[in-house]
Amino acid sequence: MFNFLRNKPDCPPLCQLDQLYKHTISKLPINEKIAYCERLLESSRFQLSHSCPKKDLGHFKNLVLAAEAELQQLRSIR
Repeated sequence: MFNFLRNKPDCPPLCQLDQLYKHTISKLPINEKIAYCERLLESSRFQLSHSCPKKDLGHFKNLVLAAEAELQQLRSIR
């Protein structure tokens, strides 16, 4: 009855989920970060739509959410 009052669980930021982004990509110019996030979204969505093992399902969903949030933030800066 009161489902609308529940908060969605917070997704960790992309730098906590993706070590490559944390250590390397985050030091690149904004355009490169945007391109990386777009490729990460594409590949994660592909994995989710195809034969993704159940144990990895949550990880890929979190990656999609984190990459979308990071992409939105980067586009607002640019």
